[in-house]
Amino acid sequence: MINGYPRVTDILRRAGLVNADWYTEEARERGSAVHIAAHFLDQHDLDWASVDPSVVPRLRQYQKFLDEVKPEILAIEEEVTNEALQYQGRLDRRYRIDSQEWIVDFKGPGQAPWQAIQTALYAGTFPRPMRRAALHLSDERYQFVEHKDRKDWETAKAAISIASWKEAHGV
Repeated sequence: MINGYPRVTDILRRAGLVNADWYTEEARERGSAVHIAAHFLDQHDLDWASVDPSVVPRLRQYQKFLDEVKPEILAIEEEVTNEALQYQGRLDRRYRIDSQEWIVDFKGPGQAPWQAIQTALYAGTFPRPMRRAALHLSDERYQFVEHKDRKDWETAKAAISIASWKEAHGV
């Protein structure tokens, strides 16, 4: 914890919204490799020949998203903090799409309800309204899933409280 503040992913786990036990090491490594390669792609500095073959199909789907949606990249792997609620995190991308500012988190093909809470926590670090989405990348396609439920922020704040209570009580 930097500044002693818990991270968004730790809050979600500690609150019981995410169980990462079933994620394989292979899936974690592929996810990290996709993030790194996408970073270089966004910076126009990717050597496709250097990309792990297991990552190429998902990276091609990310390229397809960029080509079709044409987002303006505002931030890559941005560290964010909510001082009032004392948490921090690193959001994957902040884009401008059709003159609207978006927080977008990269995910594998699987969708889960907690992903909307994660983007709500990231959005909660900004003083202005932000649109939120997960960009699901599989080998065959990408899916841009907007998180629109206004109750997500209330759930996010509850998750912060639960995670803090569990930490304080050693649960």
